[in-house]
Amino acid sequence: MLITTNGESTERTYFDALKREPWISAKVAVAVERGSPTDLVRGAGRRQRDNDYDEAWAVCDVDHYPPEEASAEAQRSGVRLAWSNPCFEVWLLLHLCHHAGYVENAKKARDLLRKHLPHWDKTLLDFDSFRSGVTDACRRAARLDPPPAGNPSTSVGELVAALQR
Repeated sequence: MLITTNGESTERTYFDALKREPWISAKVAVAVERGSPTDLVRGAGRRQRDNDYDEAWAVCDVDHYPPEEASAEAQRSGVRLAWSNPCFEVWLLLHLCHHAGYVENAKKARDLLRKHLPHWDKTLLDFDSFRSGVTDACRRAARLDPPPAGNPSTSVGELVAALQR
């Protein structure tokens, strides 16, 4: 399985650590693609074709991007999307607590994370801070409005479920 992200530190570090968990059954490669969610989906599709991955996922933040173009590209190319609105930090927050209130932007998500992890720094993600909450995050994410429209929302839990198959 291929997981692509445009997050060079937080997301990459998270998935590089997650793939080593003993309950992950898939063989996983994590790659970074720069650019918009559409660029990320196209890069994931290209990598999947070039390397014959069984499944490719693009982990995207909604941020300020309209999701329609990336969603259409994913459907055309067979790449699965794991959206987070507004950002991946919503997924991380759900490891620590249930949060269903609107999250204005990545800075606000960071502030919410720091209520639980006072020294939170997205460039120094410590997977040990999140390891025990993965199952809770999946359950909590499923109770939120669906992404990419819901805020907050994330479908990273679907990716985690795919990793366990």
